[in-house]
Amino acid sequence: MKYSILGNTGLKVSAFCMGCLALGPAQYNLAIPEGQALINYAVSKGVNFFDASELYGVYRYLSCLRDEPGIVISSRSYAASREDMKASLDAARREMNRDKIEIFGLHEQESGLTLKGHRQALEYLAEAREKGLIGAVSVSTHYVGCVRSAALLPEVDVIFAILNIEGLGIVDGSRQDMEEALAFAHYMGKGIYIMKALGGGHLFRRSYDALSYARDFPYKHSVCVGAKNKAEIGFACGVLAYDMSREEAASLEAVIGAASKRLVVEPWCQGCGKCEEKCGFGAISVTGGKAEVNQAKCMLCGYCARVCPYFCLKLI
Repeated sequence: MKYSILGNTGLKVSAFCMGCLALGPAQYNLAIPEGQALINYAVSKGVNFFDASELYGVYRYLSCLRDEPGIVISSRSYAASREDMKASLDAARREMNRDKIEIFGLHEQESGLTLKGHRQALEYLAEAREKGLIGAVSVSTHYVGCVRSAALLPEVDVIFAILNIEGLGIVDGSRQDMEEALAFAHYMGKGIYIMKALGGGHLFRRSYDALSYARDFPYKHSVCVGAKNKAEIGFACGVLAYDMSREEAASLEAVIGAASKRLVVEPWCQGCGKCEEKCGFGAISVTGGKAEVNQAKCMLCGYCARVCPYFCLKLI
């Protein structure tokens, strides 16, 4: 495994960060022992960096890492107030059975204005860092403007941003715009790790090229890729860290590229609109009393499924 120091945080992280969203109820909803077995398999391959979120509902999977040395877990919350952020951090520490979370931050920020709106939560996280409850403060975003704003904030240590070979899912600019913003954040000493390297699954048929692009992007320290089985973990490790050639990767790529996934809306949808409000990519709209999905825009994250009160949305 290859490792980097995550900006100015001092945290040593693996080139492949295992995204745990796929394990939980928003996507494949694996049994806890099955998900923990995959996490332990990733550790056996040298992976020490794991990404989570309060929204994902995956903390119980990660509790298996309690006594594993050198592990870095990154999580985040939508909380905007001091009280709510404290509750989120306390829950993460309790459910993962950890005294300290290595990285904790703000989920899905859009701009300097939304960062300002979360000022209380950000200040609480900075205080938690000083108290040793967390190691670093993070911001996650799909927006170029937010990367630029977060790069200037002394409270922010780590930026988790969307970037992929086709620029899919970048809300307010192009791939080049995001590359330039991340280069600036890197220059400012921020730890950088990137999400959606496979475009939320849309780039699965050219996964080697997509991960190679992410691997070779110079202004990052790690690449987060969701994985739900050993083949996907092996492929991500191989391309991002082990210098696996295209020929060596071909058989694994064929396995992980054998089937696509898509978001479906069940017939009992009530058209409440909560999914439309949640989607940051404009992929869902309520028409005629029922949610409709624009598959070209959908990033297959499953966030909408987590907020649906009627369990109408599923990734298949």
